[in-house]
Amino acid sequence: MASFGAPPVSLRHGVRLVAQAASTVEQVLLAVGEQVGHVNISYASRMNKAVVVFLKDQKYVTEFIESGLMVNEEYIQVSPLATPSTRITVSGVPPFIPNEALERELKRFETARRSAGCG
Repeated sequence: MASFGAPPVSLRHGVRLVAQAASTVEQVLLAVGEQVGHVNISYASRMNKAVVVFLKDQKYVTEFIESGLMVNEEYIQVSPLATPSTRITVSGVPPFIPNEALERELKRFETARRSAGCG
């Protein structure tokens, strides 16, 4: 059953916070709400000794990751659920070309791209 009041979220809206055992989920969520605004929290859950929080807008996720979180005098690192990545598919390579040669060429391409200011 779909909820009509909740906005759709994706992994890009989520952050993962790993707190010490002394911090409760409630304390972590109160601290998150104070930092990004309580109304900007869509969903939250405890998963594998971490607290996963989904925020309403991706801009809050970026700001939150950059600033981190303090709970009970403890700094808690905030990490995104979705990490940006680029997938490259190389096809038509003869089997006698070793993987190391392909990796070396791809790294050289990445270095050239960065020095040109493309990323």
